[in-house]
Amino acid sequence: MILKRVVKYLCPSVLILVALLCYSPASAEPILVEGDFNYPPYEFLDNGIPSGFNIDIVRAVAAAEDLDIRIQLHNWADVVKSLENGECDVISGMFYSKDRSEKFEFSMPHNVVSHSVFVRKNSSIKSVKDIKRHEVLVQRSDIMHEYGLKNLPEAKIIPVESQEDALLLLSSGKHDAALLGKLQNLYKAEKAKLTNIVAVGPIFASEDYCFAVKKGNTKLISQLNEGLNLIRKSGEYDRIYKKWFDIYERKGVYQEFVKYAVMILTPLLIFLFFFILLTWFLRNRIKKKTHELTAELIERQRAEKELITVQGYLTSVIDSMPSILIGVDKNCNITQWNKEAERVYGVRQSSVIGLPLDLAAPHLACEMERVREALKTGEMQASPRMRSYIEGRAKYEDVTVYPLRSKGVEGAVIRIDDITERINLEQMIMQSEKMLSIGGLAAGMAHEINNPLAVISGNAQNIKRRVSTTIEKNIEVAEQCGTTVEAMYKYFEERGINRMLDSIIESGNRAAKIVVNMLSFSRKSDKVMTEHNIVEILDNTLELASSDYDLKKEYDFKKIIVVREYEKCIPQICCESNEIQQVFLNLFRNGAEAMAEKTYNIDVPKFILRVKKIGEMVRIEIEDNGPGMKDETCKRIFEPFYTTKDVGQGTGLGLSVSYFIVTDHHKGTMEVDSMLGHWTKFTIKLPIKMNCVL
Repeated sequence: MILKRVVKYLCPSVLILVALLCYSPASAEPILVEGDFNYPPYEFLDNGIPSGFNIDIVRAVAAAEDLDIRIQLHNWADVVKSLENGECDVISGMFYSKDRSEKFEFSMPHNVVSHSVFVRKNSSIKSVKDIKRHEVLVQRSDIMHEYGLKNLPEAKIIPVESQEDALLLLSSGKHDAALLGKLQNLYKAEKAKLTNIVAVGPIFASEDYCFAVKKGNTKLISQLNEGLNLIRKSGEYDRIYKKWFDIYERKGVYQEFVKYAVMILTPLLIFLFFFILLTWFLRNRIKKKTHELTAELIERQRAEKELITVQGYLTSVIDSMPSILIGVDKNCNITQWNKEAERVYGVRQSSVIGLPLDLAAPHLACEMERVREALKTGEMQASPRMRSYIEGRAKYEDVTVYPLRSKGVEGAVIRIDDITERINLEQMIMQSEKMLSIGGLAAGMAHEINNPLAVISGNAQNIKRRVSTTIEKNIEVAEQCGTTVEAMYKYFEERGINRMLDSIIESGNRAAKIVVNMLSFSRKSDKVMTEHNIVEILDNTLELASSDYDLKKEYDFKKIIVVREYEKCIPQICCESNEIQQVFLNLFRNGAEAMAEKTYNIDVPKFILRVKKIGEMVRIEIEDNGPGMKDETCKRIFEPFYTTKDVGQGTGLGLSVSYFIVTDHHKGTMEVDSMLGHWTKFTIKLPIKMNCVL
């Protein structure tokens, strides 16, 4: 008995030892394991690294068997073809079928995968039996591809490259259903937030999910089977299974619990609702009766408190108004002064009651005549958009005078509304519409310029071809004319015509590139965030700005030196390219105009452009060596309508709009730093990870 137990426990160890002695990892090539790059949670690429249940299982088996493996994940159809051609050794996960077993050797199953029918919500398809004569999506070379061709002859089978593609097409409204693995595609739908897709009907085609090797490679399949047995006995398989599937099994239990809880609680809640409703109805009836019985008693108390309550209520209403409310009598002496008036003018109500209006608020002295006019005519008097200046900034107010004539009261109420923000917003909208009109005009001009430009460049290139010595037709026509192509070419060279043609072609190409940039900048944006190379946007904007020449200020952008300090491997960011280009263009033009105002003795006008990755942000710096700014200017530079330019030279909106684009639309930051007389630097930080439309 003891001997049998010893043999029982020693035999597997001896076999493993013999296998290890026979196998020499140092001298053998690594075993190439391949799988699908987009089949979560079984196998997928996580930031370029193979991951998933199958990957963890094959690694555990390799560790148990001391196998040297190398894992690659790519397109499933290519994976199957790779194993057929002997280019790889193992497929980490393949469904067993009789047809496949003629070409491949299969290990014992390391999982059993069930399949389901996926449809859009409210679809008439409720199970696999209902998909006849419908368009059905499957993954190319997948087991469901074989199932559909074999079992659904009346359906139109549409193969796609991946199961994720099938889900996305189905969600977008294309085709009618998809035959997919249930668990992994519920995972994909949840991750991709495809809320309009559901799995319907009972599961079907529960297939064994195995390792697969080429037909005849029984040695390797034996090692894989032995490794699977070892990790099952050691508990490693259970640990990996819980890691990848425990959350979905628990979710199913939770859903069943919710289902039965709803079935039980719904009748109870309905009963409770009607009970509460009945109680509420009876309570209201009792309350109404009690109110009728006590009405006479409380009427006298209400009468005694009415004057105090009304006065307090009216005072609260007046004080809660966001407008300034000033009451005056027929002599324009102040009788009411609300909280907003106290806040704006900094004077308490008790200090101004009884004072003349022009003494309490000198800037309203002109309104005294309107008060008298309102009292005389009994009609409202309005003074819209009155402008005043506070600390050098314009302030706009609507002033309305309402006459009071009732029950012996004679006077007026002056209402003052601060409309400065509304006026500024209207001006900003007008400026935005103006910029849109200019963009449309620029696009039209660019199109009109593009046509003659194409003719000029094309004809210049054709002229060069007509004197080429390598074209037989040129040689033939030249001989007919009594000369040679070589002589004509020499004449062109001596007279500099070839150089002129090259200059025409080069200038035409440059002008064409400027036209392309103008069209790109003027094109209407749909405010869609997509991935862009921020360095390319910066360089394209610089090239667009380089075509700028201001005749009034006589500055030429091309005379400005540009120094680029770009960090390598800058990641793409999610942004709206036209808006970011607008920000850069504002900064380039403002910098160029500022440098045009500075006199340089030794140095020359210069931009320094820096781009680098800082954590999860990309930082862009645009620095110029212009005249710089004062600290006070730096503090207010992003305020709407703030400008240091002369009247008519600027709206003061460029940088405020740019700041809004960066901070609000792109959740970034925009800062300015400057040294008066030396330099100015704008720093923009944009996040790398945002919701992006790919």
